[in-house]
Amino acid sequence: MDNNLFAQWESFTKSAIDSGKELEALNLKLVEELSEQQMALMTSAMEVGNKWFSSFSEYKALPEMLAAQSKLASDYSNKLISVSKAATDVLSASREGYTGWFEKNVKLLSEQAAAASIKPAPVRKAA
Repeated sequence: MDNNLFAQWESFTKSAIDSGKELEALNLKLVEELSEQQMALMTSAMEVGNKWFSSFSEYKALPEMLAAQSKLASDYSNKLISVSKAATDVLSASREGYTGWFEKNVKLLSEQAAAASIKPAPVRKAA
């Protein structure tokens, strides 16, 4: 067997494994950051829920209770918008990472394909 073939195969598999590890790191970072945003949203939802239920016993008059619940809804809406913006920022930042990863690996793949392509054997002219 040709040692060059084995060297090319080794290079290809090593770059594929390295590329996979880079993609795994990008995915992990994205999931961690989006999970943080989701936890912030869930924490806020639980806090608003607790305040909403406590407003039933806290306020005696209906107008006061409705005003307090309206304020809670407004506060939660603002929190939801802020978390949505933060999640959008996370996704935008990750897009740059994925684009860089993709461009780097397409270039590497094309270089490896060019190196591995079979070059035609020189043709001898008949005498």
